[in-house]
Amino acid sequence: MDLNLNCELTKSVDNMNFQDVLNAVAQGHSDGMTAKKLGATRQAFSHWRNGRRIPEDEILDRMIELSGLSVEKVYLAAYAEKLHNAKAAEAFRHLAA
Repeated sequence: MDLNLNCELTKSVDNMNFQDVLNAVAQGHSDGMTAKKLGATRQAFSHWRNGRRIPEDEILDRMIELSGLSVEKVYLAAYAEKLHNAKAAEAFRHLAA
């Protein structure tokens, strides 16, 4: 296997970003349907999907219930999106994996 490809595969397995959380919550359903299950608007979900915002803690808690992901995974992945320090954000994503 090409070394660069191997590094990329390892990176994707070792880190969880907020998009992974959203995908786990959606479970193959549309963003609109997922937003409804969360008690949010499709527009709010779109903001989360595009990285413009992260949800309030109450919504994160609902995401935990719907996805079965741990509290740590969801909160670390979400708050990594808020960090402006790339190394700190990467550490959060790694911890969330």
